[in-house]
Amino acid sequence: MIGSTIGNYEIDELIDEGGMGSIYLGIHKYLPRKAAIKILNPLLKSKPDIIERFRNEALVLSRLQHPNIVALYDYIENQEGYFIIMEHVEGENLAEYIETTTGPIPQKRTINLFLKILDAVGHAHSQNIIHRDIKPSNFIITPDNNIKILDFGIAKSIDGSSKTLTKTGFKVGTTFYMSPQQVKGQVLDRRSDIYSLGVTLFQMLTGQPPYDEESSEYDLYHAIINEPFPDPREFYVGVSEDMQKIIQKATSKRPLDRYQSCEEFSKALLGISQSSKIKIPLAMKTRLMDLASEEESKPPVLNRNFWRSLLLLVISTLFVAAIAVGVYFSFKTDMRHIIANKQPLYEEMDEHAPVVEKLKFGEQLKVISPRVLMDKNGELWYKVVSMRGNSGFIPAENLAEKKIYEQINSMFENTTAREMTPVFYKKLLRNYFARNRLFNTVNREWKLFALDKKPFEYNYIAKADFNNNDVEDFACVLKNNTDNKRKLLIFLDNSNKPIAFDYDEQIKIKAIPKGRKGGAWYLGNNLVKKTGKNRRIKTNKYEYLPVDGLLVYKEESKQAIVFKLNLEENIITYFEQPN
Repeated sequence: MIGSTIGNYEIDELIDEGGMGSIYLGIHKYLPRKAAIKILNPLLKSKPDIIERFRNEALVLSRLQHPNIVALYDYIENQEGYFIIMEHVEGENLAEYIETTTGPIPQKRTINLFLKILDAVGHAHSQNIIHRDIKPSNFIITPDNNIKILDFGIAKSIDGSSKTLTKTGFKVGTTFYMSPQQVKGQVLDRRSDIYSLGVTLFQMLTGQPPYDEESSEYDLYHAIINEPFPDPREFYVGVSEDMQKIIQKATSKRPLDRYQSCEEFSKALLGISQSSKIKIPLAMKTRLMDLASEEESKPPVLNRNFWRSLLLLVISTLFVAAIAVGVYFSFKTDMRHIIANKQPLYEEMDEHAPVVEKLKFGEQLKVISPRVLMDKNGELWYKVVSMRGNSGFIPAENLAEKKIYEQINSMFENTTAREMTPVFYKKLLRNYFARNRLFNTVNREWKLFALDKKPFEYNYIAKADFNNNDVEDFACVLKNNTDNKRKLLIFLDNSNKPIAFDYDEQIKIKAIPKGRKGGAWYLGNNLVKKTGKNRRIKTNKYEYLPVDGLLVYKEESKQAIVFKLNLEENIITYFEQPN
């Protein structure tokens, strides 16, 4: 699709890709305007129900004009396919923003952002449209701190103006954020969105969803229908009691017990007193000072005891300040961030020990061991305290100081790429960025992006045993967001530096298993076949790989290249495949 034209827009680059279709960045040929162009997967063009759902999304967007809802520019159907042309919004989706940038968002800022969300959803409700899939990943935070709703893919009109796309008994939405009525497949109204908004508010304030991400679908359904909604204060100490009550009401099991409209929800948030008390464990106070509420101090009364009181106040203030400085520096000793994707906090220095809690990438911890600790197997550990006040042990290699964590985090354009990259290769990739000055302002457009694909499908990350030593190696494609330049990096587990290749066009990669499983490939050798009349014909010889290899596909030239490591000479060789 890159380089083709849809309407007045030239397709510039791929933004995202999924089972239903792909989203591309389009540049208007005559106007200084960008657009996000959603293209229905061509394989689904024969499915009338999918086409109707795609049209419905465009129809819903056409009825919504609001500063916090992505705008529809056009909808096109032709022989080439089905296209929704929308406003292109720069920023990061709210789920990734929480997970990789902020963690729990301070209550005051959460309220400011969430009021905009409520205003946008309320506008949709005023047009008799319910969203049915409200969740953080469907909102985007812009660089100027605005927020917009992106996706109305399964939204439904409740005024009878559009066809019914689902029937009673059919569940729609994303499980974590479903209301009990969605889980049961019942008829939905605006109050189902209110419930999902309450779950989203919970995640903004606590930095995580209310249920264990590894729970089975059955367990989630059971919890949503039968169990009390979790108390956010048990997940994160920076949530006030007033806010807990608001979330509790929004997520009530019975629709009648919830807020009946987004406007009512907004009024409740606006009514939270500035002096809402947040109970913070002593060990965490130095890290949550921005969450503590401020109280106005009363002016002193000037009576005959004033000056003596003032003198005592100064002395006591200096004394308290001295203690505070000591406490501050005792807590300031060593703060580090998790750089593993999902990290258990263990009771002991043993990965088979009971788990205190599960931590996410980016969470900040306080190291309380005076030095790095070593277990009986020679592995290094730190004793730490989590944001929720729990203490335990974490492998030292999975922690990083703030600057290194921020650099690692900045390398990834989306969560999928970060989650697909093991900690060991995150560090090697970070070293590569540092050596090649890719963290500098001039070069900061180099990013690693990945798709949620199966290992045998093309992607921008591939993992295999390229050097045949039973340890997983790592390959990735860095893209430059300002042009078509790409870097292919191949990291071997026994080397600190990658093998790098530069390309001037878009490429994708996938691993090739060695032997029969990976199929036969042209590796530069030829066969001579005899034909009739003693004639000989030279043909390409196709062979199984002796080690795991890498297949690189150049999208514009449609050229496939096989890379493999020559173990004898310890060099990478590559072979263009015949078309």
